[in-house]
Amino acid sequence: MSGASSAAGLAGEVRIGTALFQVRDLYAEDEESLLRLHVNVFGPGASPAWYQWKYAAGRGLGSGVWHAGELIAHCGGVPRPLWHQGRRETGIQIGDVMVAPQWRGLLSRRGPFFQVSRAFYSGHVGAQHGHAIAFGFPSERHLRLAVTLKLLWDGGPVHALTWDVQAAPKSRPTWDWSWHSLDASDPRFDGWVGAAWERMRAATAALTLCERDARYVRWRFCERPERRCSFLALRRPWSRTLAGIAVLDMASADAQWLDWIGDPAAIVAASRACIAETGRAGARSLSAWTSPLVTQSLRNSGVAHQSVTAWLGIPRASSLTEQEVACMQWWLMGGDTDFL
Repeated sequence: MSGASSAAGLAGEVRIGTALFQVRDLYAEDEESLLRLHVNVFGPGASPAWYQWKYAAGRGLGSGVWHAGELIAHCGGVPRPLWHQGRRETGIQIGDVMVAPQWRGLLSRRGPFFQVSRAFYSGHVGAQHGHAIAFGFPSERHLRLAVTLKLLWDGGPVHALTWDVQAAPKSRPTWDWSWHSLDASDPRFDGWVGAAWERMRAATAALTLCERDARYVRWRFCERPERRCSFLALRRPWSRTLAGIAVLDMASADAQWLDWIGDPAAIVAASRACIAETGRAGARSLSAWTSPLVTQSLRNSGVAHQSVTAWLGIPRASSLTEQEVACMQWWLMGGDTDFL
């Protein structure tokens, strides 16, 4: 797992109370231990196929705390290119931060949460490790703890927006917008995604956002085990050029809008298309996770409910100052998480 980093994380032994723990990076032979901890903390969902998709062959990185030969805490991440104010940076998306239930009471500065987070951030985050900017989506409790322990900066809230699909007017393509589904098996798919991404990148030069090229889109939305996403193309009826592509998970009656790849100015029109298509598929609601900038862009889309669902955490080991973190304008949606 750890071969993609230029340096290993902090390693060694630490004593918490009377118990002795080992701290080190995870490797391929630790797959079973990682899966066992993930199921213990989050429930069913992590499988060997999921591990191969996310962590194998250097795709993911992880640090762990071990006790008596058992992995009891983990902090991981997946390297991901970012665009920050028009510059491409190699970042890392933090995920799978977990502590075994029986060890969660040790929420002190010397506890497993602190030890594993410090090891990962110190060993893998920062320009010196090839990952200038890192970000993750902790709960409010974990964010407050990490801020107190000086591990993270508070990057602001992440909202959950919900549209009532059944109550919404039955939209259909109009004279100024049309939409249709895309098939990822179509040989033209990568070209469509690439063009939509270039359109988005050109319009977001002042923002911070994750790269959404065809390679990433296929890995994130097409290759993930046990997940099947739908793609919806939006365009002007008089143009062959796509304004963008929406990514939807319509596996349940509560559909999720995971991503928008395209011109941010067209996102309200994209929301109408998503509402229409999820309603046609029988969904009762449509939800999306959005950073405040995206939330503001969707203010006129008929949102029925809005709440704070998570927080953006920025490791202090990132090559950023606290003032820079406070001024960053993130464009993030649910697809930018590692778990939706």
